[in-house]
Amino acid sequence: MTNRRRLRALHAAAALTCGAMVLTACASDGSEPETSGDVSADVEAAKEFLAPWMGEGEKGLLIDEPLESPVAEGTHVVYLDVGTPVSAVMWGNLQAPAELLGLELERVEVGRDAQSINSAMNTVVEMAPDGVINITLDPIFFESQIEQLEEMGIPIASGSVMNTLDYDLPEAFNGSEWMQANGEALAAAAIVRSEGTAEYVFYNVPEFPFSALELEGAQSKMEELCPDCTLRVVDIPIAELGSTAADRVISDLQANPGTDYYIAAVDEVQIGLPQKLELAGLDVPGIGMWTAPPNYEQIANGEQDATLSVDLNLMMWTVLDQLLREMNGQVYEWPDVATRASTLTRVTDESNAPEDPVVGYVAIPDYQERFAANWLAE
Repeated sequence: MTNRRRLRALHAAAALTCGAMVLTACASDGSEPETSGDVSADVEAAKEFLAPWMGEGEKGLLIDEPLESPVAEGTHVVYLDVGTPVSAVMWGNLQAPAELLGLELERVEVGRDAQSINSAMNTVVEMAPDGVINITLDPIFFESQIEQLEEMGIPIASGSVMNTLDYDLPEAFNGSEWMQANGEALAAAAIVRSEGTAEYVFYNVPEFPFSALELEGAQSKMEELCPDCTLRVVDIPIAELGSTAADRVISDLQANPGTDYYIAAVDEVQIGLPQKLELAGLDVPGIGMWTAPPNYEQIANGEQDATLSVDLNLMMWTVLDQLLREMNGQVYEWPDVATRASTLTRVTDESNAPEDPVVGYVAIPDYQERFAANWLAE
């Protein structure tokens, strides 16, 4: 077996075990680990590490060079929608650049099980678009269609997909190392905001491959900054996002009353959570990532402690930018992982919550003008 096939086999086994992108998930037992009475978190070191993620300083586009030729009006781009609230936000964020370039932008809902994904991707192949944008959908579920699209000369640009290189797809700017870096930032922020308390919990969404990588980064940084701290892991199935995720968090915190602070792999876990915490008589703050408009509203109202904001507009314009370069056959190079991560992300709390929760965090105020110049669209 070749190394690539071995990697795919291992990935497939993991996906089946943890129900990747299907509605069965690996469940944690919810048991509370024993912890030492003396905790010595290095809060100052956590603050120092977190400095690049505070949103300060000048930032630039990840790829800052012009296209070799303008984009033809009517270029057909398909967006794969995995059906989560954040996926809907990202679809919305593609509208402005599509209008700027005169793209024919089409949305295809892929569903959350293997059969639905296969059917949807067959439809995409039949459409024969000029390019495809994939956010979070694991290529393991549409490998045959990847090969068909490649034969047709149709590139796929990805966001939050961890294993693109295993399938001969272009490397996503926010791949596995990017996710681990942000997981480290989540752990450092949890330590700083809780002032180094003892017991933490990480709410993991196993169907998202990036969630495990955020967890890996958080565990590593937590061990470095607070070796005496505990970090429990509780799985929340993707099917519960936007519905019963908050109820699962409440049940976990009630079963583990010593928990001081939580980390959520996706901020959708926190939507509606503050009200349920209050009803349950719980006062446990937390931080998440992949922030939706309701999260920003909760933060602005002082109901949610914090989030690691991702500039979703900048993210989607960047993914589209990569796709345009792939369609042009133009060579490009991503900057180092730390630069990529800190360019798009920032710790957000009530003090710096964005005025417009729909727009959210804006890392580069004039990003539209910069992209327009690079796309020869002025």
